[in-house]
Amino acid sequence: MQSIVLDQIAPLICGALGLIEAEGSLHPVRLPPGDLPLHHVAMRSPMTAFSPAGVRLRFQSDTDCISLDVEHEPMERLTPDMPLPPCAYDLVMPDGRILRSTPDGERGPAQISFQSLGSDEKLLEIWLPQGTAVRLRGLAIADGARIAPASDDRPHWVTYGSSITHCAWVDGPTDTWPSIVARRLGWRLTCLGFNGACHFDPLVAHAMASLPADRFTLKLGINVHNAQTLRERTFAPLVHGFIATLRERHPATPITIISPIFSLGREDSAVTDIPITFGGVPLAGDLTLNDMRQRLAEVVDLRRARGDKTIEYLDGRALFGEADADLLPDGLHPSPAGYGLMGERFARIFNQG
Repeated sequence: MQSIVLDQIAPLICGALGLIEAEGSLHPVRLPPGDLPLHHVAMRSPMTAFSPAGVRLRFQSDTDCISLDVEHEPMERLTPDMPLPPCAYDLVMPDGRILRSTPDGERGPAQISFQSLGSDEKLLEIWLPQGTAVRLRGLAIADGARIAPASDDRPHWVTYGSSITHCAWVDGPTDTWPSIVARRLGWRLTCLGFNGACHFDPLVAHAMASLPADRFTLKLGINVHNAQTLRERTFAPLVHGFIATLRERHPATPITIISPIFSLGREDSAVTDIPITFGGVPLAGDLTLNDMRQRLAEVVDLRRARGDKTIEYLDGRALFGEADADLLPDGLHPSPAGYGLMGERFARIFNQG
């Protein structure tokens, strides 16, 4: 096989906001690398920006086989009984087939291989693990084969949210609901779902605004409830500020504000028990999920009344509602089947829009 150098690998990477090059490797990250020191530490870990959810290698090649040399740093176990996210690589073939490769071991160096791909010229996408920081150390293709970056003129969708958008614990990177949507609708995905870290950070809005985009979706609320980081006084103003930052660069790009999905115990309660999991005590705020839905709908109504006709509100329960509660094993995160349901419903809604 022939080796492809890092300088040739970098142009193949899509869905990242930057690359950190160090010690003979490329580390895709989902925030601008120069801004990382300015973010809260919670945004700078394999739990969040350092995991490549939605990131993939996209290229044209006539290779019959592919080998990736990688190094992994999985998320830390937040509790002793918490499983690590699955670590899998998905190769999407031109006919839509998905080939999955899973490395041995949870940490350190590994080699990922795909075989018997055919020697015809084809478009390939290798989706990186959604819940594990990945350093790319090398790429090899068949001797004599060609490889080149593949242009992508599909509509660019940038989506922001919590762990429910990150989807770290599904079986593979094409099983996240944003990935399902992107493939169903033919959209080019940038996923900014961050486990536990969707708190309307102004620098995230700034990073999103700097991207070319044909559609934004902001799935807001659940992390604010779980950590009680905002109150009624600050919730809607920060949402307005986030939107205003996007509008400075994208005055007419469609924006969909998505409220929390159904979550039993949070619908009409402003108390969170999440801190108990980590040895803390419950926290009491002043916003229930239903309160948040009302505030988000009001934000959208007000902006539309002021002339913004390309912003809309979507109740998250249209994607995952009370009738789906049996697919909510911890009362908060959908199961893999639940995420699949969210993806299919989202795709149906936006296919009609």
